[in-house]
Amino acid sequence: MKKNQIKIFIQFAVFLAFILSPLHAIAQKDKGEISGRIVDKNAEAVPYVAVAIKGTTIGQYANDKGEFKISAVSSGNHTLSVSGVGIETKEIAISIAAGKITNLGDIIVENSVNLGEVAIIGKSRARQQQEQAYAITVLDVKNLYTSLPSINKALNTVTSVRVREDGGLGSNFNFSLNGFSGNQVKFFLDGIPMDNFGSSFNLSNISVNMAERVDIYKGVLPVNLGADALGGAVNIVSRKDANYLDAAYSIGSFNTHRASVNGAFTDKTGFTLRANVFYNYSDNNYKVYAPIMDLSENKFVGNQWVKRFHDKYESGGIKFETGIVNKPFADYLLLGIIASKNDGDVQTGATMDAVYGGITSESQSMIPSIRYKKDDLFIEGLSLSFYGAYNHVKSYKTDTISRKYNWLGESVESGKIGERSAATESKITNKEWQTNINLSYMLDLHNSLTINHVYSSLDRKLFDKRDPNNESNQFPQNLTKNIIGLGWMATYERWNANLFIKNYNTDSYTYKKIDQFTENERFEKIQNDKTSIGYGGAFAYFILPSLQAKLSYEKTFRLPESHEMFGDGLYQTANADLKPENSSNANLGIMYEHILGQHTFMLETNFIYRDTRDFILKEVSATSNPTSGYKNIGKVLTKGIEGSLRYKWKQLLHASVSLTYQDIRDKQKFEEVDNSYVGEGNRIEHINYGYRLPNIPYLFGNGNVGLRFQNIGMKDSELSIDYMANFVAEYYLSLPGLGAVYNKDLIPEQFSHDASISYSIKKGKYNVALECTNFTDQKLYDNFFLQKPGRAFNVKFRYFLK
Repeated sequence: MKKNQIKIFIQFAVFLAFILSPLHAIAQKDKGEISGRIVDKNAEAVPYVAVAIKGTTIGQYANDKGEFKISAVSSGNHTLSVSGVGIETKEIAISIAAGKITNLGDIIVENSVNLGEVAIIGKSRARQQQEQAYAITVLDVKNLYTSLPSINKALNTVTSVRVREDGGLGSNFNFSLNGFSGNQVKFFLDGIPMDNFGSSFNLSNISVNMAERVDIYKGVLPVNLGADALGGAVNIVSRKDANYLDAAYSIGSFNTHRASVNGAFTDKTGFTLRANVFYNYSDNNYKVYAPIMDLSENKFVGNQWVKRFHDKYESGGIKFETGIVNKPFADYLLLGIIASKNDGDVQTGATMDAVYGGITSESQSMIPSIRYKKDDLFIEGLSLSFYGAYNHVKSYKTDTISRKYNWLGESVESGKIGERSAATESKITNKEWQTNINLSYMLDLHNSLTINHVYSSLDRKLFDKRDPNNESNQFPQNLTKNIIGLGWMATYERWNANLFIKNYNTDSYTYKKIDQFTENERFEKIQNDKTSIGYGGAFAYFILPSLQAKLSYEKTFRLPESHEMFGDGLYQTANADLKPENSSNANLGIMYEHILGQHTFMLETNFIYRDTRDFILKEVSATSNPTSGYKNIGKVLTKGIEGSLRYKWKQLLHASVSLTYQDIRDKQKFEEVDNSYVGEGNRIEHINYGYRLPNIPYLFGNGNVGLRFQNIGMKDSELSIDYMANFVAEYYLSLPGLGAVYNKDLIPEQFSHDASISYSIKKGKYNVALECTNFTDQKLYDNFFLQKPGRAFNVKFRYFLK
């Protein structure tokens, strides 16, 4: 560990000691506890209302079952106040005895607002998240357990989100949010960064059934999600059920099989087991409209519909945790492990101009971990959480066949080893230590402070069995991050606000060949050690009880990831000169909900502004041997608007439509050119100034409508029918400033349709669903000249026990 890293750790440890020591010392013995449950007049639980000792800063919010417990209350007589949106404030006289728990039983609250026949007295956890000051969309996935197989597909229904896939199951995908993509958007599992979980444990593989909800942050992130995200994040929140079993299996077109088992067991002693298991397989032998080469004459003979013949994919994994919960010293203390593996054939390169018959790819992950959390640590309102893990991920690329293939599956001897430029049996090994420490303190019922520290140190090595003496594989690479954030949050009945500051410390090194093709050709170490300060804030205000406005701003940074800088050893090239991105982001949003009898309308809109420097853009070389790579664009300005409209009638009908427009422009007016024929250090006009960035969708949307019928065929059954449409406008692959418009490569307009029908009995215990995707059998392309599957059918069986 380097000196500056040790220094940061020491500073953080001293800070913790400084805070914890006096707080622990002031904890007194002459205090008691209060517990109880908030209910309505029908004895139904009322969740998430504020319960506080009047005249003090002691209090908390009831949980989703309406239950609460307040510790460290001074002995004597007090007044307990219960308040929240939609209920009348209630005050109760109580008497506290030192060292005793006073159980108040059920506390009945009355409605303060009645809208026709509908009374609002409590809000779901998803709804509470939605009303935060951040620009956030909360995807409640509970209704998707029966129909959808993966989290990736569910996310594609969210405004401003595009999940762009290269092909079928297991293909590479690119997640785009408000024009930011790749690692500009960070992914979390229960607040833990998934940056280096490996390709086998990702959003397209893990089952939607493991999640309770998915939070999509569009811009500013909470401090507790400590990361160097540039434009947003996705946090998958696991199911919190203490005891349940959820097993699902699906079979579909192209010999596709997907299975998942998710469950938890907790006994009265607090011992718990939690497991999430998945398995996926597909031949991916769907038809594509591909260019055919006559191998004997090495010439193009036209396009033809053919089946993919070398695209099998298989993956499996388990996330397992065991430990104790609900103890005086820990809300939970869990030891866990993530183990996953995937094997896949590689059918094409960066476009379908290249076709392969023997290249394979493999990944293995082994990640042991420990998690700890304790609310009310030493004193009321102080919370500490910790996560530690060692990520060990290996990735393999194999290309050793001396043949050349066409899309008919025909092949000829190529005269060289390897279907690409040279044979390879490469292995990339990533070893990473990762920790996340979060400390928060409730100053009073409305205000809290949070400090978060994320540390990660990744070592990367590349070895090629076919070229063991290759100099470029002799040098290890390292990427180390320390991110410390301090935030303040205020929450009141009509408004909430967050302010934060972050310190980004990054240290990376790699090697680059310089003076290439000269007698001085050599490798030199390139090292970057940088510290940057980010900051921002978010504010939300209820103009009316049903109308909320949000405003947020941040200055944020992101360091290039290892695969962007070092390539993948196959068809993604390296660029060791990539610079960190930084961006000033602003969001202005409005959320409106209107309930009229049994009709519910919800409208959301969000205005987006991003001023980004050193934007990292993925480029594709459309050649006979296509590759992709990343480069910096000096200045990029993003302006956009997104909107969604949702409607619900009783429990019978629901419908929604969303649309996103994002204008992403290259605003680098001049650039410096070195080593040119016209001299060095010349400042020339940037040819793409003012043009929209290529290879990024700028206009897209989706819509869906669904029906839910209760007690069809038998009691406690539900029949669901759903339809979904997706639209993406055409966009350029290459920069518009180069060449004539009529001669440019386009990703064509996409318009696809999906439909599903599902049936459940015995209150959801047994479920079956039939899904048809792309039922109009359109030619679909998320990326240039990489065709996705046509019409496909899938049937899913699910068993749920709680």
